[in-house]
Amino acid sequence: MKYLAFLEKDERIKLSVLALLAETGQHVVQVKQILDQLSITRYKFNQLIAELIEDLQQIKQCQYQLTVKSGAVISEHIDYSIYQQMQLFYLRQSPRFQIFEYEYLNQQTESRQKFLRDHFMSQSKYYTLRGQVENLLDNKALMQKRSEGGNLHPELVERAKITNVYCHFFNGIDDPFPELKEQTSRFCTFLCMTLGISLTPSERFKLRIFFQVQVKRLTGRHYMNIRNIATLKRDVRLPFLKNYYLKNVWHSDQADIDSEMSYLLLFLKSQRIMDSVPVKLCKQIQQQFNRGSQRFEQVLAETNVVEQKKFSAAVKHQTAERLSELTIWLMVFDYFELTETNSTDQPHMSMNFPALTVLGKQLVDAAVKTFDLQLPSEVQSRLLKCYVKILIDGIPSDLVRDNVTICVDFVQSIVPMDYFAQLLTTNLGAGIVLTNQLSSDVDIFLSDIFISSIHDIPQVTWLDPLKTSNWEQLRQTIAEVKQAKLEKFMAAS
Repeated sequence: MKYLAFLEKDERIKLSVLALLAETGQHVVQVKQILDQLSITRYKFNQLIAELIEDLQQIKQCQYQLTVKSGAVISEHIDYSIYQQMQLFYLRQSPRFQIFEYEYLNQQTESRQKFLRDHFMSQSKYYTLRGQVENLLDNKALMQKRSEGGNLHPELVERAKITNVYCHFFNGIDDPFPELKEQTSRFCTFLCMTLGISLTPSERFKLRIFFQVQVKRLTGRHYMNIRNIATLKRDVRLPFLKNYYLKNVWHSDQADIDSEMSYLLLFLKSQRIMDSVPVKLCKQIQQQFNRGSQRFEQVLAETNVVEQKKFSAAVKHQTAERLSELTIWLMVFDYFELTETNSTDQPHMSMNFPALTVLGKQLVDAAVKTFDLQLPSEVQSRLLKCYVKILIDGIPSDLVRDNVTICVDFVQSIVPMDYFAQLLTTNLGAGIVLTNQLSSDVDIFLSDIFISSIHDIPQVTWLDPLKTSNWEQLRQTIAEVKQAKLEKFMAAS
C-alpha cells in the first residue's frame, strides 16, 4: 500500500525534504540536489520550505529548525522521529484520511450530510476522494492469492488494511482513538495475564491498534466468519478470552466469537508476540506454507553465497520455515511490517549485507514464482528487506562469503582486543574477524600509523582508536571490501 498517497502532493514533497536531511550525517542538503531529486522549481521550493518551517512550529516540543543558507538547507540533529511526527500531522489534515475514517470506522456515529458540513466538503468532492481511497486500499494481486488461500472473509481483509494504515502513521507517536484508551489498557493487561505473555513497547502499540480497530468494526456491526480458514483448538484459556469480549466489547454477542478469537490469536502469532497459538489453519494454507518452505529450503541449499559444508540442514530448515511463514502472513492476512515508515535504507542494506541481499533477491524470485504473485516493486523491496532480516538472524555470520578480516595493530594507543571486538560488533555488526597478525587472509589493515610497505589491501588509520567519529570511514571501507569479495567470488563460481 502506498501510504503517502493519503497525503497531498505538497505534503509529500515536504516529507521528502525532511527524509533527505535525516539521511545525511551532516544534516545539510544542497538546494540544487532537492530541486533535481524532487523535480520542483526554485519558486515551488521557496514556497514549500516556508510552509515546512511554519509546520514544524506546530509540533509540540519540536527542537528542529530549518534554515536556508549559502544554497543549502540546514537542520542540526534532525532524525526520522520528526519525519514520523510530521507525517502524522499532515495525515490528520488530509481529506482522504478523514473520508477513510468516516467510511470504515465512524459511519454509525454521524450522517454523511453532517460529515460533509463539518468538513466543508461538496458531495462530488466526497465521491471523488472516496474513490481514490478505495483504489489506494485495493491490492488486486494480493486479493487474488488470498482467495486461493481459502476464500477469506471480506471483513478480515478490511480489518487488515485498516490496522496497517493506523500502525504505519501513528507508529507509537499518538493514540488514534483516545476514547478507547482506558478500555484498551484494561484489555492489554487482561490478555497478558491470561496468556502469560509480556509485551515490548512496540508490541503493546501494535496490539493496542489491533484491538481498537477490532472494537470499532464490531461497534459498527461489521462481523466476520473465518472458520473456513482457521478453527480454535481446545485450550483452557479460551473461555476466559471469550467471556471478556462478551462483557466488554459492544456487539460481540452478535458476532461469531470463535472467529474473533482466531483473528486475535493469529495476529499475535503473525507479529511473533506468541510462538504458538491454539488455532488450526485450513488445509490450503498449510499446503501453501509447506510448498513455500520446501522451495525456500532448496534455494538455501543451492546458494553459493553461504559456505554449504558448514550450513547445517537444521538451520536451513528453520530459516526456510520462517521465510515461508512471513510470506503467508503477507499473502493471506496482510500483516506485514506494520510499522514500516520509510524504505530509503535499501542501499544501506545492500552495502552492509551484500551477500545476504543477493540471497534475499533469490528468495523473493522463488516466492513470486512459487505462489504466482504479481507484486509491485515497492512490495518486492519490502519483502526483500524482511527476508534479509531473517537471514541475518538465522544464518551464522561466519558462513557468509563476504566476511571481512581486519588486522588490528595500534602502536601508540594500545586498546584491549576483547574490548575493541565488542565495540566493533556494536558499531558494525557481525561478519567481522579480528586478528593481530598480517597474513594473506587479511582484508583491511587498521592502525594508528600508516605502514608504507602494505600495498595490496586498504589501510584505515585512526589517530585516536576510541573516537566515535572514526567508525564511518571503517564502515565504508568494510562495505567496499565486502562488495569486492562477493563480486570476485560470484565471478569465479
